[in-house]
Amino acid sequence: MRAGRIASLAASGALAASFVFAPAAVASTRSPADDAGATAAPESAPSPSRSEFSVSVLVGAGAGGTYRDNSLNRYGFGFGARAGVTLGAPRLHLGASFLSFRGDENSSEERRLSLLDAEVGYDFLFLRDVVIVRPGLAAGVAQIITIQEDNAGYPLGFHVAPGVLVAARLQPMLVSAEVRRDVLVNEAGATTALFGIGVVL
Repeated sequence: MRAGRIASLAASGALAASFVFAPAAVASTRSPADDAGATAAPESAPSPSRSEFSVSVLVGAGAGGTYRDNSLNRYGFGFGARAGVTLGAPRLHLGASFLSFRGDENSSEERRLSLLDAEVGYDFLFLRDVVIVRPGLAAGVAQIITIQEDNAGYPLGFHVAPGVLVAARLQPMLVSAEVRRDVLVNEAGATTALFGIGVVL
């Protein structure tokens, strides 16, 4: 009788031990690599670089100098448009622009200017790619307009304009400001400020 009670107690103890140690045995089957994978946050893959297209309308003004004793500013208020593509890598910008400057006039003469340029620049990105700083160069054809009481002239000339543009990409909007130095052959140059608003795709 006593031996039977001892055997029963031993069986109960073995059953209790199996419940105590079974979870630990199951947990021990997990490797350290599994635990590290469970706690590590998944890394997001960087988005691939892609080309961007942009179109903007432009307004601004240019302060021209005196040329051949004529102090009329051929630039003045201006407006126009720009379109271009920025490559994904490298961040090279290629585009074109058209600007019409209303110039100045007096009682005997009116002087204006129209510009059609190809543009090239390089985009430096800041603040999580929101801010663009673009040194660039525009080069193309200028129509130099001079209207007098008895005649008018519309000759074409070479135009070049180095400058720097600063823009903010507020998807899908693009807001920009730039300063450049417009240079004309056989004409007065100008320091020009331009402001643009458009879209980037």
